[in-house]
Amino acid sequence: MKPETLARLDLLAAQRETKLLETIRRQNAALEQAAYQRGMLLSYRDRLAASWQSGVVVSAAQASRAGQFAAGALGAESQIVETEARAKEQLESAISDLARLKAHRRKLAERLRVTRRRAQATAELKAAQDLPWRRLVSDVS
Repeated sequence: MKPETLARLDLLAAQRETKLLETIRRQNAALEQAAYQRGMLLSYRDRLAASWQSGVVVSAAQASRAGQFAAGALGAESQIVETEARAKEQLESAISDLARLKAHRRKLAERLRVTRRRAQATAELKAAQDLPWRRLVSDVS
């Protein structure tokens, strides 16, 4: 394969690597956001539980809102868990894709080095054969 082709393949792989790194960054941010949301939800639950355990009389409206919050919190928690699972799956996929891509780029770089060395050796051999004194020596023999 020509060095230019190998260089172009490496450039395309580098662009793909950049996209994968961005995906990894986004998925890590999504996981951090899910952890933050989980913490906030837990904090709200703890405060709600503490308000019920204090023994203070609450109105029916407050109890109704607390019940609505508890039901909403369960739905929110399931969404957070789903989002987190999806982000982990995409993160693992991007990490494995990145590992394969890096191995591919190492192989391309090695092939490019070999191709350039061969081209260099061929050029040196051709240059050595084109020297005028070599033709004279060949003619005399």
